[in-house]
Amino acid sequence: MRKLAGKIDRSVGFVIDGLGALAGVVVAAVALSISAEVIIRSTGGRPFGWTLEMAEYGLLVIGFLGAPWVLRHGDHIRVDIVLRSVGAAWNGRLLVLANTIALITCLYLAWYGLQAAMESYARGSILFKTIPMPQWIILSIMPLGTALLAYEFLARTIRRLGGGTVPGEGVGGPAL
Repeated sequence: MRKLAGKIDRSVGFVIDGLGALAGVVVAAVALSISAEVIIRSTGGRPFGWTLEMAEYGLLVIGFLGAPWVLRHGDHIRVDIVLRSVGAAWNGRLLVLANTIALITCLYLAWYGLQAAMESYARGSILFKTIPMPQWIILSIMPLGTALLAYEFLARTIRRLGGGTVPGEGVGGPAL
């Protein structure tokens, strides 16, 4: 059973790492396109017209598809004022509680995001901007990202309950 869980975790980790790399590429593309547009405008050239729209979509990709990678590698921001004021046993319990609340929240967001994307697909909704695009493609980014976040919060909870260390939590040992 543990072997299967390890394979699943590595597979999901591979997907998360790939989407994290995609988010990094999108950061670079947004930065380069905005910089290019600024230079073109300042030299009297004609702006691209699609830069703002692509930056908007890019921010969605960066936020929702980059977040699972950040959490998996423990590079997220953590406010630990309460954790510093309690003992190790309570520290672990509070981390399990926080990860469980985050898991439930992400599952809720993934479910409703999926419903919105499926409804948009069924209606055939199109976003008419500079670049016409099916709305469901944009809407599907949120449930994908939040489902992967939910997986990571579940994995963190299981690791913590199993007495293991969790990247970015800085405390090991049993939670209960």
